[in-house]
Amino acid sequence: MRVVLLDGSLAGDAAGARVVDEMFRALRDGGHDVERLVARQLDVRACAGCFGCWTKHPGECVIDDDARRVAAKVIDADVYAVVGPVRFGTYDWRTKRVMDRMIGLLLPFFTMIRGEVHHVQRYPRHPALVAIGTVERHEAATDRTFETLVERNAINLHAPAHSVSVIAAEDDAAGAVRAALDAIGVRTGVAA
Repeated sequence: MRVVLLDGSLAGDAAGARVVDEMFRALRDGGHDVERLVARQLDVRACAGCFGCWTKHPGECVIDDDARRVAAKVIDADVYAVVGPVRFGTYDWRTKRVMDRMIGLLLPFFTMIRGEVHHVQRYPRHPALVAIGTVERHEAATDRTFETLVERNAINLHAPAHSVSVIAAEDDAAGAVRAALDAIGVRTGVAA
């Protein structure tokens, strides 16, 4: 199974790095082909909202930076795993920039999904989505907001399966990672 792991951990964040390492280890030990992309090392500019990925270069952003490469890897993967800090119920700005630039993986047309209007998928298959947010301590509203965000991302990205977890510094990172991957049917090498 091909997995793109977007490492949104911050420099010097030991707790966040621990969760990313647990995700990488669980996937690798499960026999998966994992490519780890570190958000803070990527040159990803903010989406310009120009719709060029739909009209000028269908499926490819007009901004020539690392987001083009990431989007190509994501659509070719079986699983898109995102791990990073949660800020006010959403991704850190670096991770959010990458997520925003995935819009070219969709078509500019609309369809109804569970009674809601969403973009049509551009490609015949899209990867499953697993997102793990890291926090210093759990706050119910923040955790719920992040869980809802990831659920909405999964619908928008036409993910065939998704799971989400919020992990605080004191939580069992290996157990939470295993549970998140198990929820979408991904074999791990992490012992129960």
